[in-house]
Amino acid sequence: MTETPGYFQARDGVPLYGVYHAPDAAARVPLVIAPSFFEERKSAYGALCALARSCAAAGHPVLRFDYRGSGESGGVPAQRRWSELASDLAAAVEELKKLSGSANVAVAGLRLGGTLVLQHARSLRPAAVVALAPFAQGRTQERQWRLRAKMRAEITAGTDAPAPVSAAASDVVDLDGFATARAFLDDVQAVDLFSPSGGVNGQPPGPLPCPALLLQITLRDGPQPDSQRLIQALGPQTRLECLRLEAFWDRIDDVEIRPLVNATVQFLGTVGGA
Repeated sequence: MTETPGYFQARDGVPLYGVYHAPDAAARVPLVIAPSFFEERKSAYGALCALARSCAAAGHPVLRFDYRGSGESGGVPAQRRWSELASDLAAAVEELKKLSGSANVAVAGLRLGGTLVLQHARSLRPAAVVALAPFAQGRTQERQWRLRAKMRAEITAGTDAPAPVSAAASDVVDLDGFATARAFLDDVQAVDLFSPSGGVNGQPPGPLPCPALLLQITLRDGPQPDSQRLIQALGPQTRLECLRLEAFWDRIDDVEIRPLVNATVQFLGTVGGA
């Protein structure tokens, strides 16, 4: 297996950073991995890297990437909009098609990255979808971002924490040190996979046009109400698997994710080859 970091261009020319994991013998469907956002992206970085390597070891060419304004990619975080993230994801899919030489590419996404993947599956037309603990309704994620930022601000009050974004910048919000456009938060709040329109850009999420795996990741036993409802909305090609795991995207230490890796690799093994 070979790992090659580099840049590719979004459709509007913004440089996007990615790492291509090329298997020794690419005989299976390629996979794009879309990360989560803000602190969740940082905490889950190692887990998604491990997932990419395991999939590549199983014969799947993998591209994991950073959205604009995130990680090593170009772009201004405080100017980012939801529709641009969808465009970045589409650019990653096209890039992996070039790198792998395959016209069929599967897409996996974590948390709100999973929501993005589900919402735009019809336009992406992937070979398969893997949604890792997605949010069905963006307002839930937006509320958690604000709560996390508030808690961190209270904890770091009086310390040498970075200065927050000026309140005078009324169109920008400081989310735990991440400058974010208010318009972006409005976009996220509007996302609703239970809505016939998907809540933004008029793209309904389901029923999905391809096989899909929805992974519920929680320490609770059995499917949760939102997961059951989402499965119904996404249609008969989607199946739910409940993994009893800690929220690795919300931890600073390592969490055992082998069940998640195994479930993903096994599912992708059922999808048509490259």
